[in-house]
Amino acid sequence: MKLEYERDLSSMKLVSLKGTAQDEAVLILAKRLGISRQAMRKILIEKCDLMTIENLPKRIIAAESDKSDELAYELSLPHLTTAAGILNSASAEKFLVEANEKIKQGEQKSAVIKETINKILEEIK
Repeated sequence: MKLEYERDLSSMKLVSLKGTAQDEAVLILAKRLGISRQAMRKILIEKCDLMTIENLPKRIIAAESDKSDELAYELSLPHLTTAAGILNSASAEKFLVEANEKIKQGEQKSAVIKETINKILEEIK
């Protein structure tokens, strides 16, 4: 017999992610990362608990308003760390430092952002 806390909550997480507000948050994240809605849902189901998923819309709205560090915002770091909790702060800082270094060395900012987002995706998948 499985105890309640041992159950796989994937189906409940999916139902929650299909809610209107949660679906909007998923679309925001997917668009920012350049992936499909289904791929973003899969990541969130695997990495987040049900409570985080249920509160995701408000967390994403807060992350959208946090533009204190332009590069971090463009890399979606507030969205992935504070809002969704699928990237730890140390990794986020590492990605931010690497991206800043490349830009200071003269690499094109848009290319650095795209490359860094791809590295982030590798880590969170």
